[in-house]
Amino acid sequence: MLVSSDPRWGEAVESATSGRSDLAVSACDARSALVRLAGGDHVSHLLVEERCAGGLLDELIELAAAHADRSTRLVILGGPPREDSQAVPEIDAAAVRRALCRASPDRTSPARSVHATDLHDALSVPLIGAHYQPIVRLLDRSPVALEVLARMRHPAHGTLLPNRFVPQMEDAGLAGPLTRLVCTLAFADLTAPPLLQSGLGITLNFPLDVLLCPHALDTLDAQREAAGVAATQVVVELTESRPVENVAELGRALERLRARGYGAAIDDAGPAVPDLAPLLDMPFTCLKLDKAIIQGSEHSAEALDFLQRTAAAAQARGMRVIAEGIESGTVWDLMLSLGLDEAQGFFVARPLPATAVPVWLEAWQGAPPP
Repeated sequence: MLVSSDPRWGEAVESATSGRSDLAVSACDARSALVRLAGGDHVSHLLVEERCAGGLLDELIELAAAHADRSTRLVILGGPPREDSQAVPEIDAAAVRRALCRASPDRTSPARSVHATDLHDALSVPLIGAHYQPIVRLLDRSPVALEVLARMRHPAHGTLLPNRFVPQMEDAGLAGPLTRLVCTLAFADLTAPPLLQSGLGITLNFPLDVLLCPHALDTLDAQREAAGVAATQVVVELTESRPVENVAELGRALERLRARGYGAAIDDAGPAVPDLAPLLDMPFTCLKLDKAIIQGSEHSAEALDFLQRTAAAAQARGMRVIAEGIESGTVWDLMLSLGLDEAQGFFVARPLPATAVPVWLEAWQGAPPP
């Protein structure tokens, strides 16, 4: 994908890719490139002329770096390299060809891990950022909320997704500080110009240990009130990092949460969640079905049966049911036909930096129904 207004760059890229049947160059502007990346388009290379990025260069870099398959290579044209990118300073087809052929850093190696000292450094510097994945109503496609998802901008490894560092944070006893930091970032973004006029709520991930902490709710209240955000705009998601051992204790924590006006969600609900039935009897306001069940329901009678039974039980208790991991129009239509309430997944949008949300919002609201 080429983002450039200078025809000479187009000629250089065309020359560099001639004879390459594996590369089909698509030219577009920065906003279109961002929307395509956000919507899940597979792009092997993103070539961006720095002066034509329209103020969206940082957002394009973040989306390219955090692509689900981690294979999008970013090349900056006419400027210096940035994080997770290569650069071609001058218009030169040979230099473009070398950049296209150069191997990208291996961002997926299982051997690479975040060192324990990096975890503390990430919280103190900080190296933690927040991305936002939209949640929309299935019935009318209206955006309703943004799930807040942590990212680590590691100085050596680049942008890391939550599964690369959050479990280690929890194992190191840093779940509380990480949750507080992500909440601070989210409330700051929600009240800044890119998101201020969106009218969207947010969902915040709380590990069980943090949710049960007596002072966690007071801290959340203080952060929210300082930002001027209403409790009704916030849903706290219980992440299943460990099984619920004391149902009564969790029930009391949820009652305190609900009494202060917050919503509460069961996250990643699926057959592997132990004791799901007792959770459905607690004062949760929504249930998020795990993406493996959503994606499996298209072809598996067992997955579809679990989905229907669990969704019906949740809705009978007054909960909204959210389908996670929707990646195609076919699955969207299936979830709509089953009467689920809301959708989240790459078919709607990938997790976005805050400044990219308005661009996605404009494109989503102007697009025809799936």
